[in-house]
Amino acid sequence: MKLNTAITKFKPLSQKVLRRLAEDRIIEFPLTDSNQLLISALCRVWTDEWYVAQMNKTFKPDKRAVMLAFPDFGKIERYILSSYLNLKPRAKLSVREMASRIQQHFEVEYPQFKIHRVRQAAYNLRRHSRIGSRKHTLIQLAMLEGNHDNFWS
Repeated sequence: MKLNTAITKFKPLSQKVLRRLAEDRIIEFPLTDSNQLLISALCRVWTDEWYVAQMNKTFKPDKRAVMLAFPDFGKIERYILSSYLNLKPRAKLSVREMASRIQQHFEVEYPQFKIHRVRQAAYNLRRHSRIGSRKHTLIQLAMLEGNHDNFWS
């Protein structure tokens, strides 16, 4: 079975998820019978709230909230976000300094415009989090930004 057919057959798994499963060598295209069985099981698990809730319990509350609010953030983006969220009041961290930290910790050149985008999200969260907990604010932000249109359904 080819990718396009698999996308249609195995909803809610997205094309991005199927490609990542293939990149990680968990499945291969064209799909074999055993690959199709595995993907069917994944679909069953991801459409059942109980399984999803049990798996989410393994993450700390702040990490769960970040994953919900920013599902496309990778390790570096989460590092940037947490660095800016954990700044002391009125403390500043320049984009250049963050780029330097990323270079030092991850040994990769990371574009400054992407750092700026994540920094702005963190500053917006900090501004909104004065009222309530950060976890609650992150979940509200995710819902407001439309990242999870069917979150409560």
